[in-house]
Amino acid sequence: MPITIAGINMVTEIKPQEARVDFSFKREVFFIIAGGIIGAMVMAIPFTFFSAEGISRAYDITWVVFGHIVGVHSPISSAIIAGMTIHIIVGISIGIVSGVFLYKTNLLNISKPSNGLRYGLFVGIFVYLIFSIPVSRFVLNPEFRHVLVGNNNNNNYDENRNNGKNNDNDNNSNNIVTFSNFQIASILYPISINLLFGITLGLSSSFLSIKFGARYRCPSCDISFSRIDILQNHLLFVHADDYDKHQTTNRKRIVILGGGFGGVTVLKKLQNHFQTDVSIDITMVSKDNYLLFTPMLHEIASGMIETRHIVTPIREFCNRSRFYCATVKNIDLEKKRVSIRSSTSSTSAMAKIIGGSSSLSTIDTNILESKTQPYLYYDYLVIALGSETKFFGMLDIQQNAFTIKTLNDAINLRNHTIYLLEQSDQLILSAVGTADVENIYGNIDNSNIKTFDELQKKILTFVIVGGGFAGVETAGEINDFIRDSVKEHYHNIDINNIRVIIVHSGDRLLPEMSKQLAEFASERLRKSGIEIILNQRVTGATPNTVRLKDGTIIPTKTIIWSGGVAPSSLLTSISCEHDDKSGRITVDKYLELPNYKGVYALGDCAYVTDPNSGNPYPPTAQHAIREGAIVANNLIASIEGRLEDRKIFDYKTKGMMASIGKRTGIGDLLGIEVQGLLAWLIWRSYYLVHLPTVQKKIRVLADWILDMFFKRDVTMLKTLIEEEEKAGREEHGSLPSSS
Repeated sequence: MPITIAGINMVTEIKPQEARVDFSFKREVFFIIAGGIIGAMVMAIPFTFFSAEGISRAYDITWVVFGHIVGVHSPISSAIIAGMTIHIIVGISIGIVSGVFLYKTNLLNISKPSNGLRYGLFVGIFVYLIFSIPVSRFVLNPEFRHVLVGNNNNNNYDENRNNGKNNDNDNNSNNIVTFSNFQIASILYPISINLLFGITLGLSSSFLSIKFGARYRCPSCDISFSRIDILQNHLLFVHADDYDKHQTTNRKRIVILGGGFGGVTVLKKLQNHFQTDVSIDITMVSKDNYLLFTPMLHEIASGMIETRHIVTPIREFCNRSRFYCATVKNIDLEKKRVSIRSSTSSTSAMAKIIGGSSSLSTIDTNILESKTQPYLYYDYLVIALGSETKFFGMLDIQQNAFTIKTLNDAINLRNHTIYLLEQSDQLILSAVGTADVENIYGNIDNSNIKTFDELQKKILTFVIVGGGFAGVETAGEINDFIRDSVKEHYHNIDINNIRVIIVHSGDRLLPEMSKQLAEFASERLRKSGIEIILNQRVTGATPNTVRLKDGTIIPTKTIIWSGGVAPSSLLTSISCEHDDKSGRITVDKYLELPNYKGVYALGDCAYVTDPNSGNPYPPTAQHAIREGAIVANNLIASIEGRLEDRKIFDYKTKGMMASIGKRTGIGDLLGIEVQGLLAWLIWRSYYLVHLPTVQKKIRVLADWILDMFFKRDVTMLKTLIEEEEKAGREEHGSLPSSS
C-alpha cells in the first residue's frame, strides 16, 4: 500500500530474490524433532490396533527386542518400556539428522504442505534404506529369532507337561510357521510403515512451521507471510515491473485503528482468513505498541503483577499485516484516508538524532519540517480507538488527579503511593531535634504528636472517585497494598492514620451488579478499612484537598479519578452520526456506519444498541471482543460479496466479576451470583485463560503464586522528590553542564 510523505513514494521496486526470511535454525529443527516424535507414535498405531494378530504380535515383540539390545531382559514390562524409549529416541535422532542435513544443504523449506510431503517421503525412504535394512538384518533379526524360538520352546514345554507328550516335529513345525509369518510381516510392512513415519513427520513439521515458524517478509511492505509461495505471489501481484497490470480492482486495503481488545480481535481473524490471499492488504495503527490487559491494571498499581506481564507487543499479532505505532491525527471519510503521526518520538527529538549526519540532514529536515501528514488510504476501515478519561470539564481535577486507564497511570500511581509511605514513615524526624536523631524514639516531644498524626493522616488519605468496577477494584487493591506494606516495612506509621475513601454519586456501589452483591462488596470493603461516601459528587480539587458537592473538604495528597470515559475529540469531530449524550459513533446492527459503507466502529468509541432492550451495550472488554468477531465476519462477507452472510450483533452478557481485595470477589455468571473466595478464584481463572499468550499466562500465574508466600515489594521505580528537585535546578539554571 503506497504511503506518501512530503511527495516521496515509500514503496520501491524489489525483486523476488530480495525477500527477507525471518528464520531460526533452532526453531525449525525443533519442529522437525516434534514431527519425528509424532511420526514415531503414529507408525505404532496400525501395528498395535489395526493389524492382524501375527503382525501385531511381531510388533509387540519389537519393543522387547529393542529392550534386549540395550541390555534390559527382565521383567518383560521393563524391556517393553526400554524398547519404546529407544523407538522415540530414534525418531528424534532421525528428525535432528534430517533437519540439519536439509538446512545445511539449503533444502529446508517445508513452509508449503507439498514440500512437507516431499520431505516426509524423502525421510521415510532414507530411514528404510539406511536404518531398516542393515539394522534389521544384522542387529534385530538375530534377536528376533532368539526371542521367538525361546517363546515357542517355553510354550511347547508347558503344553507337553500338561498333555504328557513331547513332539519335536510339531515344535519345529510351529517354529517354522511362526517365524515364516514374521518374515512375511518384516518384508511386506517396513516400507509402508517407514513411509507413514516420514509423511507424518513431514506434514507435522510443515504445519508447525507454517503456524509458528519462519516468516517470509516483503522488505518493501514489511508484511510477513507464513509460506514462501504466498510471498512470491505477493511480489508478483504488488511489486512486479508491470505493477499497473497486476494492480487489479480486486485488491482491497483494510486499515484498523486501535490496538485494544476489539482491534486486535479483528486483526487476528482477518489474518487467519486472508493468510493466502495477496489481494488483501491489512494495516494496524495503534498509539502504543502493545495490547494492555486492562482488567488486571489495578494489580500493576499494587505491584502484585510485574508491569510487562499484562502487556503483549502488537507486532506479535501482526503476522500478515503491517503495523504503525502512530497517533491518528485525522480521519477523512469522504476521501477514504487516515493521516497518522509517529507516537514514539517528537519532531525535535528526531531532528536531534539525525542532525549529526550531513549526508541525511537535507532530505530528513525537509521531511521533518513538512506539514504534510502521512496518509493511509483504505477501502475498508475499522475504528476501535477506545475512549479517554472524562472529567466533565473540571480542569482542577484533571490537573490534580491520578487516572487508572493506561499502563503509565498504574506505574505512576504505584510510585506515588510508595513515595508517600516513605515520607510518612520519616515524619518522625521533624518531631525531634537534630541532636536526638540517634535516640529518636526516646526524644519525641509529646506536644508534636497531634501534629504528627494530622500530617500522617493527610499524606495517607487516598480518595477514589467513582464506585464502578475500576474504582472498587483499585480501592481494594490499593488498600491491601498500603496496609500490608505498613505492617511489613513502615513501622513509624500508625495504621489508624491510613484512610482509603470511595466517593460515589449513586446510592450504592457497583450499579451494574445486583443490590445483594453490591451490599456484600460494600460490607467487605468497610471491614477492610475503606470508607464509602455515597450520593456525593466531587466538585473541585487542589494539590492538597478534594471538595465535595456539600462543601466537605477532605485533606489528601492523592485523588484517583475513575468517574467516567468519553470518546476522543478526534472521533467527535469526524463527519458521521454520533450519540447526542455520550458522543460515541453511531453504528447500525452490523456495526457499520450508516452513511459510510465499509467503515466499522466498535468498542468504547461506538454506540452499539442492544436489539432486545434498546439500551447501549456497556464499554467492557468482553463486548469489545465479541464486537470484533462480528466486524471481522461482516467485513469478510462484504469483501467476498456475501452480504447475506453478515451477522447482527446480538450479544447477551455472560456475566460480570469484580475483585474487591484480600482474596475476595463478587460475580454474576449466567444469572448465578457468587461471592467471597469462590468468586475471586473464578475471577482469576477467567482472566488468566483470556490473557493473549501462553508466556503471559505463565508469568502472571507465577506472580500470583509468589505473592502468596512473599512480602509486598515496595521498590519505587523512580524517586519523585529527585525529579522535583531536578526540575527546580533546571528552572534556576543550576544544573551542571554536560561536557
